[in-house]
Amino acid sequence: MIKLTKVSSTKKDSPILVLIPGGPGLSSLTLRSMDILSRSFNLVYVDFPGTNDNPYEKDKTFEKLSSELATEIQKFSGTKFILGHSYGGFFAADLSLKIQLDGIICIATPFSQKSLSSVSVNYANLKSEALITAENEWENLQDDKSFAKWLSEYDELYFIKPEGKYLILNDKASAIFFLANSSEINKIINKYILLSQNKTKKLFIAGKQDKLLTESMLNEDAIKCGFSFISVNNASHFVTFDQTEIVAVLIEEFSQQNK
Repeated sequence: MIKLTKVSSTKKDSPILVLIPGGPGLSSLTLRSMDILSRSFNLVYVDFPGTNDNPYEKDKTFEKLSSELATEIQKFSGTKFILGHSYGGFFAADLSLKIQLDGIICIATPFSQKSLSSVSVNYANLKSEALITAENEWENLQDDKSFAKWLSEYDELYFIKPEGKYLILNDKASAIFFLANSSEINKIINKYILLSQNKTKKLFIAGKQDKLLTESMLNEDAIKCGFSFISVNNASHFVTFDQTEIVAVLIEEFSQQNK
C-alpha cells in the first residue's frame, strides 16, 4: 500500500498539495522542510512501500504504483497540485497524464535519456573517497542503513548545505524499493514528451548548482516537456532543503496563476 501523511493547512479552504519524494527509495521525510507550505496548502506526503515504516509486501511496477496513487488522489475534493522531487517527478508527470489536476511541480527530474545518462558520468567524476567507501559498503550489504549512508555521502551532488547529509543519513529509506524500482526509469522515460501536449499547468524548479543534473540540461528537458522553468541560486539537487523559503514562494505564486 501507499502511505499518505496529511498536514492540515492553517488557512481555510486551501488547495491540496501532494508531495512525492525521490530516490527511488527515499521517504517523505526528505521533503518535510515543505511543511511551511501548510500556510497555503493542505499537504499530503506520499510514502511508497518500504519507506517511512510503510510495510513492503511485494514488488510493484511504476505503473501499478502510479495507478494506485491516482486512485487515492481522486478521492480528494477541491483544487489539487502534485509536487515530485527527482524520481518523484516521474510520478507527478505520470499522474498529470492520468487524472485531472490543477498543476504539477517537478523538481530536478531528468526527463530525457540524455539527462539520465549524465547522472552516471557526473557521479563518477565527482565522487569523493567517502562516497566510494559508502558505495562499496552498500554493494556488500544492500540494506536500509547502508543505502541511506551511501546516498548521504553524495555531498555537493545533492546539497549546498552540508547538514543535508543528515537529512538522508537519518531518513527511513528503503533499499528493497530502490532495488526493485530503479531500473524502471529507463522503461518509462520516453513517454514524458507527451507532457508538451498536456494542458495541465506545469512548473519545473532546479538548483543552479546541481552537480548531479546540470541546470542547462534540466532546462532543456523542462522546455521540451512544456514546463515553465526556474532555477534557484545557492541550491543543488535537493532544492527544497537548500532554499526552502524561496521554493515555497515559487510554488505559492505558481498555484495562484490564472485563477
